[in-house]
Amino acid sequence: MSQIPNLNLLSNNINTSQEETSRRLSVLNRSSGQPTGVYEPLTTNGGELITRPLTVYNKRGQETGVLTEWKKYGVTASGEDIIIPIEIAIYLDSMFKHAASDGVILQLNSGFRTMQYQTNLAKKHELVSKPGTSLHQRGYAIDLNTGGAKEYEWLVRNAYRFGFIRTVPSERWHWEYRGTWPGQTRPKWAAPPASSMFEFVPANHTCGGEAGGRFPLKSSRWYTLPNGTHPDQQTNGYTNTWVGPDGSYLPEKFDVDFPGWDAVR
Repeated sequence: MSQIPNLNLLSNNINTSQEETSRRLSVLNRSSGQPTGVYEPLTTNGGELITRPLTVYNKRGQETGVLTEWKKYGVTASGEDIIIPIEIAIYLDSMFKHAASDGVILQLNSGFRTMQYQTNLAKKHELVSKPGTSLHQRGYAIDLNTGGAKEYEWLVRNAYRFGFIRTVPSERWHWEYRGTWPGQTRPKWAAPPASSMFEFVPANHTCGGEAGGRFPLKSSRWYTLPNGTHPDQQTNGYTNTWVGPDGSYLPEKFDVDFPGWDAVR
């Protein structure tokens, strides 16, 4: 395999000052304010409330409970309902509303998956989690639209304030509610609150390499720029997925454009 191009997040220039090198290291090894959540009364806007007893599981495939109240946001191309527990929908809808006020339209592409739904996916896709062990069968994982120019940047800068953070380095679209449950008592099936938006996907990582999980980013999920100049393209997917559609390393970009962006307000 050819050498992976350097992302240049730390300069190789021998003239780089010690102060500048220290600054870049602090960016790469950073933390953030604790993911929280914004509680607002749940409505049927953008979907419908449904009642359906469905079992949730832990990472070992063991049952952790039966949930009955859900919000449905649509139907997948294969005919599966796109649903999440109402306890999570409260925070998701709040995030959707605030994103829309900024001119960014977020869309839920996948939420909770039943055992049958996950089984069907596993038959079609080699890398899909074994039925019963998928993050999407725990009740708090979601997939969002991140392919456009605005959505991913908005999520990286804002989602943790609504309690949603990334947990899979090679999946920019996968987010989970890991907030502090304002306005509610955390359900027994839910994940404990995270301490930082970078707790599971470090600021400094390489997909398929250091701190980046087993797999590089799939080519179908690469961001692209003319002449193959995006880091996703340059690294053949062995990339840092905090890099955005424009090729910039978003935490550092936001430090300049939105000082304090990573401290919950």
